[in-house]
Amino acid sequence: MSSEEQKKLQKDSVFDKLDTNKDGVVSDDELQVAQVIEEMEIKEEKAEAHKNMAWVSLVSIICFTVMVFLPIFPDARIKILEDLSSLFYIAMSGICGTYMGLSTWNSRR
Repeated sequence: MSSEEQKKLQKDSVFDKLDTNKDGVVSDDELQVAQVIEEMEIKEEKAEAHKNMAWVSLVSIICFTVMVFLPIFPDARIKILEDLSSLFYIAMSGICGTYMGLSTWNSRR
């Protein structure tokens, strides 16, 4: 295909940012680079979401523990929630531990 037959970008096209060499044509190589960059951005967003989930679970463990020791809650009510609080701690600790383990594993791959 000659350069005259290639499609040119419109002025202010949304694909203009993909044209890294500014020749007015988006080549296959430029599309591949853009796709790799987009995949990396998606992975970073997922990692950030996982990190936020681990932080929320850690903070919720701390807040729940502090609330249990406040004098506004009677001992009888805390005794009733004993089984539920055990499951809560296990679940939240599992989220934190999984995040830390997978983060370490991914960094070594």
